[in-house]
Amino acid sequence: NARTHDEVWLLSCRSLDCPKQGSPVHAEELTEGLPAWQFNLTDNKWDRSEIVNFWKASPTLQTVVWVHGNLTTSSEAFSTGLTVYRQLIRAAENQGPIRFIIWSWPASKTLTRRVPDARIKAARTTWAGLRLAGVLQQISGEKTVGLIGFSFGAQVVSAALEALAGGELNQTTLKPQPVQTSYRVTLFAAALDSYWLLPERRFGQAFNVIDSLTLINNYCDWVLKHYGKLYCHCARRGPSALGYTGLAVGSLSAEEQKHIQQFNASGSVGKQHAWRAYIESKTMMELIRKGTFGEGQNNPRLSQQVSTGSQ
Repeated sequence: NARTHDEVWLLSCRSLDCPKQGSPVHAEELTEGLPAWQFNLTDNKWDRSEIVNFWKASPTLQTVVWVHGNLTTSSEAFSTGLTVYRQLIRAAENQGPIRFIIWSWPASKTLTRRVPDARIKAARTTWAGLRLAGVLQQISGEKTVGLIGFSFGAQVVSAALEALAGGELNQTTLKPQPVQTSYRVTLFAAALDSYWLLPERRFGQAFNVIDSLTLINNYCDWVLKHYGKLYCHCARRGPSALGYTGLAVGSLSAEEQKHIQQFNASGSVGKQHAWRAYIESKTMMELIRKGTFGEGQNNPRLSQQVSTGSQ
């Protein structure tokens, strides 16, 4: 049955230029001219809309944002996002109305060779995250927002959180506003350096706005195994991916560690680096759902921390 009280949107920064660098930018500047589509849950079709209509959404809706990974075309962003939305609400009968946002960023294949192409996309994640932060800062009246990121989408989410926390991205900061929202963050097969979320690192301020962080890692992932090649020819010489090794939490405070859960997905998805493998797994989808909505956190089976070491 369609949950017609929900709203499903796609916002796309694919056609927008890189934000200006060198000075604090207003959130409104980052979202000016942002193309928007709304999915008609009654007629089951997409309708072109205006960003001004997006801001009029009911404040009673809980916002959830999905950020896709690399090699996703603009048309695939629509279908992929809808699949994630439907899986997310499939077993969430008690979940109240949500506003589901598909964040579409320029991840289409650009070059034939995989590694040079991935380097281009990795560079785009920062400004895609900055524009996403502009959207999130303007969503008012909400105490908690759910963020879900796959692969390079996890890097986009992390960049957005860093900007919202007052951090600098590519010499640019988001003009600060009082932060009244906390974020429930779920990252799976995360393609970013394994230490970037730690203090004093690239996204080291993100924890200041994170309420909970669920990391679904896979030390069998054949793509993340070669993540270091983004930096050099030999993967062994470059940094490891967060979604491959997990987050080394030893340098975090006990209070910060309480907000982090890590799970090992290798038994469910094997060597695959594919969003669908996670979304179609009942076990993985349950973890994503719990990480997003915060339900069932006292379930001892789900709350058990699972080793994610790649030894």
